[in-house]
Amino acid sequence: MTAKTPILLVIFFLSSICSVSYGQIKPDTLRIYPEEAEQLFLRNNLSLIAERLNIDQANALILQAKVWPNPNLSIDEINLNRNSTSESIPPLFGSFARNQQFTVQLEQLILTARKRKKNISLEVSNKQLAENTFIDFLQSLKVEFRALLANLLFNQETFSDLERQAQLVNKLVKAQEAQLQEGNISQASYLRLKALGIELLSELNETSEERNKLQSNLKTLMAISGSTFIVLNDNKLNEKTINKWSDMPYTALLEMADHHNSQLKIANSLKEVSSSTLAVEKAKRIPDLTVNLNYDRNGSTMFNFFGAGISFDLPLFDRNKGNIKYATIEMKKQEQLTEEKRNAIRNQLDEAYKNIRQRIQLYRSFDANYLVQLEKMQSSIANNLLGRNLSLLEFLDLFDSFKSNKQLYYKTKRDIQLQACELTYIIGKDL
Repeated sequence: MTAKTPILLVIFFLSSICSVSYGQIKPDTLRIYPEEAEQLFLRNNLSLIAERLNIDQANALILQAKVWPNPNLSIDEINLNRNSTSESIPPLFGSFARNQQFTVQLEQLILTARKRKKNISLEVSNKQLAENTFIDFLQSLKVEFRALLANLLFNQETFSDLERQAQLVNKLVKAQEAQLQEGNISQASYLRLKALGIELLSELNETSEERNKLQSNLKTLMAISGSTFIVLNDNKLNEKTINKWSDMPYTALLEMADHHNSQLKIANSLKEVSSSTLAVEKAKRIPDLTVNLNYDRNGSTMFNFFGAGISFDLPLFDRNKGNIKYATIEMKKQEQLTEEKRNAIRNQLDEAYKNIRQRIQLYRSFDANYLVQLEKMQSSIANNLLGRNLSLLEFLDLFDSFKSNKQLYYKTKRDIQLQACELTYIIGKDL
């Protein structure tokens, strides 16, 4: 065994400890495609689960509206004692109710003017409102989630690109440092190049902080562990996706929005609810009936008296005019709001449609191998700087230009995805 062997063993031992320690704190990495992430989000999101329960509550209210009012049974006028003026009263059977007076009455409320059916109709309208509200909540949450995915993918691409550029500049700084010591370049040139490296590190830190925020929001929506690190596999913004939006005629999108937009459906549901409410309030003008059957034990000229009766309110003072007027105004108001919502949706569609077409036009201005060419050019100008075929100012100008163009390419891809999310929400369905 040589003298170096113990030292090598110590280094190997320490490196093993470091590897184990790093493995303990390294977060779990979840590599996933955007479509798979969305399925996980739809299955696990707690807000969606809670919002879906509103529909179950609406079904419960429909069930309750179908129930008839309970009959009412009352027992009254039971004598608690018997004095000298009391008559002798024979029992009903055996010795039961001997010398006992009481009355029994059974009442049943009968709803008139089809109130029960109209109340059911109102609750059905409320259920439709709950369903449309859930659909809107789902679609808006999907837009938020897809926007987070698009931004995370943009962040990943930007971060990787900045890392490559930082490594390139770092090599240049080390090479220029040697040139500085030999007196071949000025200190000002060296410091300017080093400043570029520091700027890239600062951008990397900002990008990393933004990534942490995106990761946190995504993991909350997906209901997964905070220690998980999400890495999106880019399924690429292919030509088929772009053609789908660029070739879709505006009139077709407009027709979809008129039929499927969740906000418009909510507005129509609110109009239906107000119409059903007005029908219920109008029905309340007609009084309900209360039918009763009664038995009187020794309360009249007969020992056992059986009778029937009916009662209802006299609509002399309250004809429910105020509530009817309120419901009428509410219905008119909802009609106006629905029309306003329809106009707003059409304007939003027009704006989003123009925006995505402009972004697609910009995206198509990039060549298929544009990024690869930029990567090669950045390496080339770095070599030319080292070979003194480029001045530092020329290098910085070209480097910044290539960097900006790559950022523009990534941003254009992201913006198309964001605009596609917006259009999907407006038309109310996935294409």
